[in-house]
Amino acid sequence: MAASLRSSASQVSARKAVTPSVSRRAVVVCKAQKSEENKASLVAAAALAVVVGLSNVEAAKADIVGLTPCSESKAYAKRLKGEVKGLTKRLAKYEAGSAPALALSATIDRTENRFANYAKSGLLCGTDGLPHLIADPGLALKYGHAGETLIPTVGFLYVAGYIGYVGRNYLNAAKKEKNPYDKEIIIDVPLAIKMSIQGAAWPLAVVNELKNGTLQEKPENITISPR
Repeated sequence: MAASLRSSASQVSARKAVTPSVSRRAVVVCKAQKSEENKASLVAAAALAVVVGLSNVEAAKADIVGLTPCSESKAYAKRLKGEVKGLTKRLAKYEAGSAPALALSATIDRTENRFANYAKSGLLCGTDGLPHLIADPGLALKYGHAGETLIPTVGFLYVAGYIGYVGRNYLNAAKKEKNPYDKEIIIDVPLAIKMSIQGAAWPLAVVNELKNGTLQEKPENITISPR
């Protein structure tokens, strides 16, 4: 009897010893399954992003394909005809040679010249008869419409960055003088001209300063108001 009790007790203790290891294995297996599921979800999300990106590109191509040159657009010609017709009706209400008649005649001429210039410039028109600008850089370069928005945007960014970079260099150079505030009140023309010439290649200079770590001020030199 005592031997049977001892054997049963040993079996229970053995089961208790095995149970934690089994539970740990189950936890490890669950974590592995969760990690696999997370990886699968990430892969699916990446694939979905690629598909959406490609669909957007196709949609953009479809949009530009749907446009036609204004010189060949019937809706564009119809809009020109409608505007000229409306002005001509107003012109018929006034005597020839009067001030309103001369003003309307000049408006008609300007309208026709505007539509002709848009047609000669190679702009694309939609079904509404209005010119549409191609803002997407890839499509603008591919279809020869970089002069509509891409080049003006790049030019604006260059000029804005040039002004900021030259002004920054001027202030940094003025700080090295005995009275830096005097050069801020009264501009040092030779120094300003020197900085203006050096700032022509500011994009390359900014990249070099970013690599050297001199573009931004050190955190310990930036004052923080008490809180």
